[in-house]
Amino acid sequence: MSQKTVPATYRVTAHECLTVRTIREHSDTERVTLAGEIDLCTAPLLRAALADTDAREVPNVLVDLSQVHFMALAGVHLLREASERRAAAGRRLVVAAPTSTVQRTLTLTEAALTLEIYVSAHSALSALAV
Repeated sequence: MSQKTVPATYRVTAHECLTVRTIREHSDTERVTLAGEIDLCTAPLLRAALADTDAREVPNVLVDLSQVHFMALAGVHLLREASERRAAAGRRLVVAAPTSTVQRTLTLTEAALTLEIYVSAHSALSALAV
């Protein structure tokens, strides 16, 4: 009989329109999984999750957008700012699996030119392992 191991870091924050889950993937990587909509009302949840990883000096953060159905400009700004802040501190933020709607927003705002975006969480984790 095998035992399940509980990740060292696991946090869930919920709002009626957005759920944020943070889980440790590896000793140096955490995944922030978002489900729902990111707009002015829910952006503070994303900001808090990213600030928490900064405060704990997590070397690598993967932001999983595979369950995000809508992202307003507020979410784009948060991702760009977090990416720049982490890069200045010698840490990485990667974005994984944006839905087609979110990918369109990232492209139209030109955030896709500055963010490190991968088509899947698996490919993002592989890139972070290098």
